[in-house]
Amino acid sequence: MNENFDKKCESMCLKIGEKVCLTIFSGSKSRLLKRLVELVDKDDSLVWVATVNPEFVVEAKRDQKFAKILSETTINTADGIGIIWANEVEKNRGMSIYGRLGKGLVEGINVLRGRYRHLVASGSELMVDLSKVAGERGWKVYFLGGFGDTAEKAGENIKDRFKIYDLRFKSSPGRPTYNDTQVLLTIHKYRPEILFVAYGMKKQEEWIYEHRLELEKAGVRLVMGVGRSFDYYSGKLAMAPMWVRKMGLEWLFALVKDPKRWKRDLKLIEFVWDTLKS
Repeated sequence: MNENFDKKCESMCLKIGEKVCLTIFSGSKSRLLKRLVELVDKDDSLVWVATVNPEFVVEAKRDQKFAKILSETTINTADGIGIIWANEVEKNRGMSIYGRLGKGLVEGINVLRGRYRHLVASGSELMVDLSKVAGERGWKVYFLGGFGDTAEKAGENIKDRFKIYDLRFKSSPGRPTYNDTQVLLTIHKYRPEILFVAYGMKKQEEWIYEHRLELEKAGVRLVMGVGRSFDYYSGKLAMAPMWVRKMGLEWLFALVKDPKRWKRDLKLIEFVWDTLKS
């Protein structure tokens, strides 16, 4: 695990307990990408990126083990404008509940205006950015997870759609099609510099945490959990238009496309309320 990155540098801190904070990179996405490349170039240690959204924060408050896992990463990124919004509201901790409600409303308007969009570093966007870097530097990439041939299609479409003709990649659906021993053996043989894991929120972070030393021995230089990102690039799910993303309304777009997500989005309401009442 790479210990050379100072998490206090360019970071925000969101409360997930009485005396526990979740540290998240607070710079722009372009600055984050530059920092990640610097870390990979620096030594052979594993760089672990977790793309944190409000659902992560709510789950970390409920599950101390998950909170500990997120404290072990190299960098946590703000995957969702809700994280940036909460950080702006929490800068005013001395305010009354009414003051915080007012601040929350003002910052909500700023979000809709796209003021903080450059600070969001979603897993789906970082996956493409890092694939471009891999193509330029001759790094190999491994797409792990998804169902059926989702991982393979995602890799092929990223290569074609973004014209990354030099991208070398391998893919595997992983669990439950293959067990961990088979997956790790394949990764070890391929020795990719970058590994994207799409096992879903929390499960992928737990998997990376459990196997981080084995991944490092297999030559992996950077690993990142990417949730449902393979579905977007394989064509199984529609990605929100740019104007929707600029307003931070990807969650609403996803809910309209898949109303069954409403239970999951209840965590967003819980996140907002926890931020306002803190």
